[in-house]
Formats: sequence, C-alpha cells, structure tokens
Amino acid sequence: MTTTLHRALVHSSAAELERVARRFAANPNLHLLLPDPEPGADPGERTWARLADEDGVEVWLISWPERAATGWHDHGGSVGAFAVARGAVVEEIFDGRDVRRRRLGEGDSRAFGEHHVHNVVGVAEGRSLTVHAYAPRLETMTSYVLGDTGLVPTGTTSEREDW
Repeated sequence: MTTTLHRALVHSSAAELERVARRFAANPNLHLLLPDPEPGADPGERTWARLADEDGVEVWLISWPERAATGWHDHGGSVGAFAVARGAVVEEIFDGRDVRRRRLGEGDSRAFGEHHVHNVVGVAEGRSLTVHAYAPRLETMTSYVLGDTGLVPTGTTSEREDW
C-alpha cells in the first residue's frame, strides 16, 4: 500500500504536497502535537514540530503568535506547500518590483516551486496553526533581506542548526 507521503515524493509535485498539508491540517487535535514551550521561551516567537519524515518528504506544524514572521527565506531547492489549520497568516512575495501580500485563513492552502522566496506572518489574534510539507525534505534554507536592489541573501542555515 502506498502512503500519502510516498505518493507525494513519487509525484514530487507541489499540488500533491498541498494535498498532504491539507490532510494533516484537517486534524482537529493538531494543537496537541506541539511541544510544550521551553522554560523562559518568548511567547511572541513561533514554535514548531516535525509531524512526519518519510521517503524524503517531511511535514511540519508551525504555531504563529500574532505578528510573528519567518523573515524572507527560501527552502533550499525543495518544493513545498502549506495549509492553514487555525487562524490566519499573510504570505509576502517580492515580484521584482513590489511586495505582494496574500492572506490565507483557516482551510486555505498554498503550493510553491523549488525557487520560491517568501515571508510569512501570523496575523490572527492569538495563535495560528499551519502545516507545511516539503519534498525533498528540507536540508537548507537561505535568508534574505529586501533592499533597494531586491532580495539580497544574508546566510544559509542547515537542518542541523536552529531554523
């Protein structure tokens, strides 16, 4: 029997990863899968947990306090998707001239290709929950700043470092 994650890797399409993210996001007990905050942790920071890592596909749960942001980043060549399980986020994309913003609320999802750079911001009161699926699994992410000449890389982190 082929698992959902295995099919996502075999097809390696953003559309299949979006279906995977939506399936995980439909779990009404998703919030129970987040770890307890570290003692002294900043309540204004995102928290996350890896939900699955199978056949080169991984799925993450991210909890977003209002105004928490990822900063501009890519996904190291992975194709990906995310679905909003609770609350809302805004995805910002720089199109070469302007920053475009898209609000995604509960039940909305978004798929993207391997060269996608974006910034995601929690915008709902309280905490929002999103589920992210990537293939191949995340190995690196590059951070960027948006300057006068566009997006400028500022560094790359690997999975062995704190995302």
